Amino acid sequence: MIKRQSFFTKFLLPLAVFCWPVLYLFRHVFSIDGKYTAIGNDFISLYFKYKIYLLACLAEFRFPLWSPAEGAGFPFYINPFTQAFYPLNLLLTVWYKILGGYSPLDHQLFTVLGISIFALGLFKWLRQINGNIRAVLFGVLIMSVSFKMTEIMRFPNAVHTAAWYPWILYAITKIMLARSLRSAVTNAALLIVFLVCLCTAGYPYYIFYSPFLFAPYMLVFLIKPLRTRFFASQVINWKRAIVTLIAAGGVAVLLCAPYLLGVKGLMAQTTDRTGKDFEYSVSHVFNYEDTIGSLVYPPFSQTEGWYFFSITGLLVVFLYLLIGKSGIGLQEKNTDGITKQACSRDLWAKLFLVIWIALISYISYGRSSYLFAFLWKYMPGFCSLRVWGRLNIILVPILAWLLSLAYESFESMISTKNVASTKRHRQALFPIITVAAVYLVILGTQLYLYLNKHYDFYWVEFFKNVASKDIYFVIYGAIAFVALLFFLILGGAIQLKSNKSLAIVLLILVLMAAVEMRGVGANMWTYGGQKPDKRIRIDVSKTNEASFAFRRYDSDSTISLRPNFSVGIVPNWYFDRYIKFLDKTKGEIGVRRVLLGVQDGTKIFFSESLIHDTAKSFLNDAIRYRGLWRVSSYSGDELSCQVDTPVAGYLSFIDNWDHGWKVFVDDKPVDMELLFGTFKSVKLDAGRHQITFIYQPGWLGRRVR
Repeated sequence: MIKRQSFFTKFLLPLAVFCWPVLYLFRHVFSIDGKYTAIGNDFISLYFKYKIYLLACLAEFRFPLWSPAEGAGFPFYINPFTQAFYPLNLLLTVWYKILGGYSPLDHQLFTVLGISIFALGLFKWLRQINGNIRAVLFGVLIMSVSFKMTEIMRFPNAVHTAAWYPWILYAITKIMLARSLRSAVTNAALLIVFLVCLCTAGYPYYIFYSPFLFAPYMLVFLIKPLRTRFFASQVINWKRAIVTLIAAGGVAVLLCAPYLLGVKGLMAQTTDRTGKDFEYSVSHVFNYEDTIGSLVYPPFSQTEGWYFFSITGLLVVFLYLLIGKSGIGLQEKNTDGITKQACSRDLWAKLFLVIWIALISYISYGRSSYLFAFLWKYMPGFCSLRVWGRLNIILVPILAWLLSLAYESFESMISTKNVASTKRHRQALFPIITVAAVYLVILGTQLYLYLNKHYDFYWVEFFKNVASKDIYFVIYGAIAFVALLFFLILGGAIQLKSNKSLAIVLLILVLMAAVEMRGVGANMWTYGGQKPDKRIRIDVSKTNEASFAFRRYDSDSTISLRPNFSVGIVPNWYFDRYIKFLDKTKGEIGVRRVLLGVQDGTKIFFSESLIHDTAKSFLNDAIRYRGLWRVSSYSGDELSCQVDTPVAGYLSFIDNWDHGWKVFVDDKPVDMELLFGTFKSVKLDAGRHQITFIYQPGWLGRRVR
């Protein structure tokens, strides 16, 4: 029996947790009757297309450094949208090779599996700090599919970055509580892997947010009153733990620093992302009203920051915060041998979690927050970010922890038997009165917002497919209240003590919370009835070589998967110097189209001078020298061509320059020149020459033979 239970808790239960998001979002990953629910917004243009391009390159056993197919040339390997160094790309490459391509439905499965990784990490972490497995499941199953997690599915890179938060918390916990050097070293190795995954998953915002999660968590260990309340009287080998954490963090930094510094350098060259623009940082408003909406009525909350986790979960949390038993209880050991103490219901434990959540929320309020203003002014890098409601991703693991403690307290209310009958009835009455009072406040808020049609702009503009479901938040909230009231009354009368009865209570409450959230949570940024597309397979080498025979296009877009490459842009992105060139030439659109290769596909020009005030002046110079060159090869990272010029002048390749681009004339390195401050050029003497432009970005550089 013990072995069977151990197999269930160690293997089957974690497997079920991992599969839970797939079950919850089954319409996103399975085609039913030939159709599935497709994710919209930035999913295809900013993420799927990059993944196709990357997998196609990796399948050809080459790593792309430069992307000639977007923004008139842009770095690929340090563009966070590409997720180029993420270790799970290796598995996707195998998938791409075996199945003969990659489809949007494949990428949706990859995204949902990111939530599964997150859910399993939450489970593993919370199992270390809470001995009640039902309480852990309550927190994990609800928060892993809460609105914050399902809303960011339009950003697969964000999902896979957040996925490693709980795994890092798990590794930190294991290292701090390690009983041997071997255990500490093993978990340090895991911590390195988790940190590398976090840093390479392709969403820098969440990397920047992570100290707001990990630093306060370390305080739980460092401050003894908190440590004893949350972890009981665990003995910590401080020297070993701190040295191990520093060593693991140091190794991860050494591995990821070149990439992260590259990303930072790229951001400094892009438009609107160089920092020091306060209005840019606070352009998306999130405030206390949005926090209220996140908790009780999501249509009222700004979607970028909401984190609704059901009225069921919220009522359980308020029961814990307002009347959960305090004081030090009995010690017990969970199945992992970790000693646990019931004083997590102590007032100071509650205050710590509430203050932590409140501070994160307060920072997210932007211009309405003095703390935000302080951090914007003094914290390095803080001023370069925007949409600060997204910081609330940090709340998801914290709320999962809070939910697990709250459910443990709730379970004790319905299962603990007291000796004195009068005291038992009085203690049973307090939770009933409390949950009724809290629910009346929630209901009043919901009805006021619903009846007065107070909605956030996103809800009205982008969520029309679920807008009619606003009333269901009120209805399901009422059902949740009735169910909790029923269990409190039933528990006060007969005490639900058996594991089977408590498991049934858990199952009912989790399913109720899932139903509350799923109508909207599983349908944000989506459109139904999409037929599965055929898997896409491209030959990047042939596409790059063929691009010189195709015209470019200049509509706003990202990377092109076809030979007609893009010179368009998207807001707040691409090289600032290129954006300035576009602004400078907006009065001569027709001439600019010729220069950029939109008119006839020409991407190489020869002129006697680079000093021109207008695109027209340059073309008047260059039009006299057509057909002087022949492209020998082009890989995207390297252009080789032969030139025979009658006079001295400049060969210009209308592809953006970046640090790392080098040029060789007759196999000899020469200085790079710039046309209009952004395009690559090289000075030539009259005669025949072999020209090679090659991208050699520092530590990833390659040599020309």
